Amino acid sequence: MSESGKKPTRKARKATAPEIPADAIERRAYDKFAARGYAHGADFDDWRQAEEELAAELAPMPRRAGKAAEKAPAKAPAKAGGAGAAKPAPKKRAPKKA
Repeated sequence: MSESGKKPTRKARKATAPEIPADAIERRAYDKFAARGYAHGADFDDWRQAEEELAAELAPMPRRAGKAAEKAPAKAPAKAGGAGAAKPAPKKRAPKKA
């Protein structure tokens, strides 16, 4: 939190994002230019897309601790003698004598 005790604004959070080196954006944008067959006219779009992709790759991954608990619901404990109660293991029989 900030010094005043308030949560940082969106602009403040965005400003703390890691800086993406211009040469990395340039390389990614050039790869997009090459993938389009070196067709001119979309340099701004290539640069913007490259910048967005790199920012997404460098962004911290959100924590997913709650997702595992949502997928596997907790099982209710079995009641003694009721449906779902644990069954005793079958007894092993002695081999037959021939």
